[in-house]
Amino acid sequence: MLALSAAVFIRDHNGATPSDNTEGFKHDTKYYLEDIGISIGTYGDSMATQRGEAGQLADREPPNFKIKYDYPENGMVTAYVYGQTRPAFMGIVGVDNIDFSASSTVSYETQDLKDPASIGLVLDNSGSMSFDDGNGTVRMTGLKTTVKSFMDEMEGVIASAVLEDQGRGENPSGENKYVRLNMLTYAVKSSWSSGSYEHITERAFDWSVIPDSTIDNMAASGGTNSSGAMARMNTRMGGEEDIHLSENGAEPLKYVVFMTDGQNNVTDYENCRAAMGHWHYLHWNSWTISHENKSNSDGWYRVWAREYDEWGQYWEEQTICDEISSYDAATISSCGDLKAQDVKIYSVGYALTINAKDSEWKRADVDRANALLLACSSGEEYFKNAENAQVLDLVFDSIGADILEDSIRIRY
Repeated sequence: MLALSAAVFIRDHNGATPSDNTEGFKHDTKYYLEDIGISIGTYGDSMATQRGEAGQLADREPPNFKIKYDYPENGMVTAYVYGQTRPAFMGIVGVDNIDFSASSTVSYETQDLKDPASIGLVLDNSGSMSFDDGNGTVRMTGLKTTVKSFMDEMEGVIASAVLEDQGRGENPSGENKYVRLNMLTYAVKSSWSSGSYEHITERAFDWSVIPDSTIDNMAASGGTNSSGAMARMNTRMGGEEDIHLSENGAEPLKYVVFMTDGQNNVTDYENCRAAMGHWHYLHWNSWTISHENKSNSDGWYRVWAREYDEWGQYWEEQTICDEISSYDAATISSCGDLKAQDVKIYSVGYALTINAKDSEWKRADVDRANALLLACSSGEEYFKNAENAQVLDLVFDSIGADILEDSIRIRY
């Protein structure tokens, strides 16, 4: 605690050390622990007082300490404690006292939020976001609650930065010069005139958190294509450094939070193989579906191969193929460009769960979504899975805590 209190002093005084004892502990100056209310027992047995009175330890000095400001410009301080003591039983071998010493180094490091942050959200608003999260909450409802909570957390980051500067006598107006936020949502929609198209909404980067009204406007609809939104985020992040340099002369920390609850739309197939006869179409006066395994009725729309039976009717036996999406590759490419800009990317899979009864297609879909998220993230520690809305809230809380830790740190 001695070193920590001294480190806090130089943090609050821009690296200056105390000039006299009224301000704090001066550099390399002896102080006695008993003068600041700290007592270290001198002896370890019942004869200690008698030995002291006998004069054998008349030269004993009370425990004392010194503070050395090793690197005040970096906030590094070391406390050294010295003294003498008599451990129990040492008197029987003629040793009345033993010198002791200890030291502790503390560095209070502030990475000033005038080296600010730009934070972008890329959020899936496809139709599956209207589904239950598996725990009784509509996924979109959970997302809205989580994003609002995250904005509250970012308000806290901004407030911490303002207080830090005002403690130095700066920014008396309390203006946010530290954090800029952006939110992009994406889906695939269709119209009679133009067919399917990417639907992207954006609250552009600004010196404010995302308002509740914008968050509430999110709606679940359509298919999934994250590529356009991620490409736009890459473009937007490319301009953030100049904006921060112009405003406050500092390069920003940069973050993207990418969230999806499922795989991108399929654009092609590969590795096609026989489906063991489990799925068929029967062509006879009308189209009907027949399948041997009644536990699953998914997959009828996939790739087929024709076979005839002994009656001259023909069956179309399903061929299973691996689904691929060019949207995945395009999204991963934009994520690579963002990481080349030193952007940290957190990827969050929402309700991407499977259970024992799920089909191989469902498992493949979840695997593909997770592979995309992992490839986009800045590493395994930045890839998060949120099984339901409650966990999603916790994941975003932890991301906000990481951003705060990047900005203001105490190092021991």
